[in-house]
Amino acid sequence: MTDELDLLRGANPVSADTGPWRDRPLDARAEQLLRRLPSRDRRRRTVRRTAWSVATAAAATVVALALTVSDSGSSPAVAAPRPLVAHVSRTDVPLAEIVRRARAAAGSSTEKSERGSHVQTWALAMESGKDAVTLPVESLTRWNADGSGSLLEVATDPRHPGRPVIADGTPPHAVHDGQVLRKATYPPGIHGANEDYFEDPPAGAAALREYLAVWSPGADRDATELISAVESFLTVWTPGPRQRADIVTLLSRIEGLRPAGKVTDRVGREGQAFQYTHSGSRHLIVLDPDDGRVLDVEETATRDDPEYRVKAGDVLSYRAWMS
Repeated sequence: MTDELDLLRGANPVSADTGPWRDRPLDARAEQLLRRLPSRDRRRRTVRRTAWSVATAAAATVVALALTVSDSGSSPAVAAPRPLVAHVSRTDVPLAEIVRRARAAAGSSTEKSERGSHVQTWALAMESGKDAVTLPVESLTRWNADGSGSLLEVATDPRHPGRPVIADGTPPHAVHDGQVLRKATYPPGIHGANEDYFEDPPAGAAALREYLAVWSPGADRDATELISAVESFLTVWTPGPRQRADIVTLLSRIEGLRPAGKVTDRVGREGQAFQYTHSGSRHLIVLDPDDGRVLDVEETATRDDPEYRVKAGDVLSYRAWMS
């Protein structure tokens, strides 16, 4: 992996006289190296908290080197977000009430979960003794019952954080400023991000937790693993009302999950936030108070880590689901 990382650092060097960053596609060597790296979701299940894998750093490095803002010379297009700030108020909706509303919505709906997701992600990729590299990405996946599907992944424009860069449709397409990182179609079968949670999710919170634990061992007994499993599940499925109610029910059973207040997320939506602190980091889970939909999950550091130049309060990662 060290040899690959060295090659990635040399791929797509950006000079001060290059054009707009969205016009700088990855060269063939960089594309080939990027494809050799393991998937983000699989890495996330095995390497978490403040020690992200070198593979993640490599993937972020090659793209960050390829993306530059036109008026910023050769500076990489990186921008660390500020943590979401929640505010306690008298109008906060308790988690138990959100569960009740989600259950009520599920009872009156015949809508089913759909394979695929539309999500913005950002992750802090680190190497010991070096400044962190960041990569904001928006992706849209659509999967059919036979396993066929499509993927569109676009690097978001750091000059306009939070602004969507993908428009859903047939076919989905990039909008605004954004470097297309991957665009693929898949034949019937089990492919890529569709490997996990391929089978239809079951009804009922207990059954859903067992289902999650099949793909994410530990999700049936550990709160951190459960949160991670929910995140991974939501990258493959857009849950219908029944699964939304099951997910928020599972979250409500996490011992130590505390209300944090109302929050406006990075795409301008107001949600109800709940936080869970563990082993040097904090998860902030933002829910739609009306139907229990998971809007965002953000992870921040709760203590300094000099080796990786991380300080308490730094955002380690976030995901914002757009649908």
